[in-house]
Amino acid sequence: MAIRMTGLISGMDTEGMVKELVQASSTKVNKVKAEQQKLEWKQEAWQDLNTKIYNFYKGELFNFKSAGTYQTKKATSSDDNKVKVSAGANAPSGSHTVSVKQLASSAYLTGASIKSDKAYVSYSDITTATNFADMTDADGNSLSLEGKTISISSSYENEDGQQVAETIEFTLGGSEANSVANLDELNSKLAADENFKGLKASMVDGKITFTNSTGKENEDFEMDGKTFDISADALGMSGELGFKTDKNADKHPTLESTLDANFKKEFTGSDITKSTKLTDIGIKVGTTFSINGKDFVVDDKTTIASFTEELSKMGVGASFDANHGRFYINSSKSGEANNFELTSSDNDALEILGLGSGATKVNAQDAIIEYNGVEYTGESNTFEINGLTITAASVTGKYDKATGTFTDDAPISISVAQDTDKMYDSIKKFVNKYNELIEEMNKLYDEKTTDYEPLSDEERSQLSETQIEKWEEKAKQGLLRRDSTIDKLLSNMRNILNKSVEVTMADGSKQNFTLASLGIVTGNYTEDGKLHILGDEDDTTYSSETNKLKAALEANPEIFQQVFAGTGDANGIGEQLYDSLANSMKRTSTSRSLTFYDDITMEEQMKDYEDEVDKWEDKLKAMEDKYYDQFAAMESAMAALQQQQSYIAGLMGGM
Repeated sequence: MAIRMTGLISGMDTEGMVKELVQASSTKVNKVKAEQQKLEWKQEAWQDLNTKIYNFYKGELFNFKSAGTYQTKKATSSDDNKVKVSAGANAPSGSHTVSVKQLASSAYLTGASIKSDKAYVSYSDITTATNFADMTDADGNSLSLEGKTISISSSYENEDGQQVAETIEFTLGGSEANSVANLDELNSKLAADENFKGLKASMVDGKITFTNSTGKENEDFEMDGKTFDISADALGMSGELGFKTDKNADKHPTLESTLDANFKKEFTGSDITKSTKLTDIGIKVGTTFSINGKDFVVDDKTTIASFTEELSKMGVGASFDANHGRFYINSSKSGEANNFELTSSDNDALEILGLGSGATKVNAQDAIIEYNGVEYTGESNTFEINGLTITAASVTGKYDKATGTFTDDAPISISVAQDTDKMYDSIKKFVNKYNELIEEMNKLYDEKTTDYEPLSDEERSQLSETQIEKWEEKAKQGLLRRDSTIDKLLSNMRNILNKSVEVTMADGSKQNFTLASLGIVTGNYTEDGKLHILGDEDDTTYSSETNKLKAALEANPEIFQQVFAGTGDANGIGEQLYDSLANSMKRTSTSRSLTFYDDITMEEQMKDYEDEVDKWEDKLKAMEDKYYDQFAAMESAMAALQQQQSYIAGLMGGM
């Protein structure tokens, strides 16, 4: 925005005068903005109401008009502890009987305990803490390292540029001063000697590996370090170990032994854990275990835990209880088809793991029930029969599987009837939601307007946030007063809910029903069409009346599908209301689909307001510029006049 220097000559408050001159036009702009704000609030009010109507349409009204709502059945069992039952809409009403001969079960294999006093020997990879005296070969034979020596020479350049060599020798095992019991002790002595600091032994992939970390960059940006010569025939090591010559190298130079050393450990069966290797308890590498055509082959790293995991990948559940030393294996599903057999290429392996002759196996079996005298067999204890979901929980008699005889049976009685309580609850939910919706619509339709207008920017700047909020709350009142769309929606809903529907009774006769004849009535005129269920305990006004709706549901539940949902020949009250709202939110030239109000028209009106505001603001800007230019011209004229006066005064003074 340009900076204007005004009133310097005249001393006038030019800005104030310009503001007064354009005030009348500014008022027109503010009026347009106020109408624009009202329209925006009206849009918001309709968007909120639209959401509520649509939620009612797809929720409670959809259920109210759906035939399935009035076809719900309930089933009761004479003994839920033995047979549980639920009914679908197509379940036949009446009494049924169910006998349970046998329950379905999974296959279970409980292993014998492998914890015992039996002695085992394991051979593990050595660590730096393993004593040389305890190291063995792969077959457990001692490597006889105790008393052997390791000789290490260190070569480096001293400060005078002379090449220096130092040698140190250690005895493996023993108790002499130069003895080292294991690699940890060797590393400690190397680290304590300045000539050998930077040389360290470790275990990499089961082999002894020496690492030289002395390579460092010097002042000339070259790499300096020590070179080590290691000689230890007993450890399978001989050779020179230089330092790294590139500062960017990832690893330090290494020298690896050719020796494969193991550590022999003795233990008993009571020490077996999930981390115990199968080879350590006598199972050979290459042994195959099979379950129903799936195989697993043991290798030298297979442990109790990994064996269990592999079994679980073969279609069964498997676990190992370390406290009791037992394997537990079960089929993942019940039923004879899901039985399993565990076999091995080495029967001794099954015996070692307690999965052979000492294990206890319970085979899987199918469930067997009789429904109304007909036998059914299934993998699970739940059956879907004739619209009923029957779950067997306990047998009802004694069944001899070998002979097929079934004695001492005490059949369970099943009673199926229409679920009038569920129907009643669905109707009640519809009534409550309908009342809630029309109460909101009537409030918006009847709400009186106020004299509060939207605030201008200048007015807002003079009020607090709380004051603005309270003001706008008043200004928003009555925006949808006497709205024709609300009036039409309310009228359509009331008219439909007051209609009668012709119903074909069980005896073939015809009878007309209305909501009122079924005990759903409207209150007095002040409630604007709200519905009430006579005798409903939650309705404080009508709770003392006889509940005609419940009585009708219990006496003639079959008529409600025709009254509310309708038949192929005629739509019920709920279906008519549903169709009416569906038609009201179809796409038109003034509204989008799923919209009950003219949202497109409102958006076009909003655009017109925006264009009008832009036009008026351009006019105001031009008007301000014109007045400022006129005042600037006046200031220039006054400055020229003042200059002339000064000139004349100067001439007069000279005379």
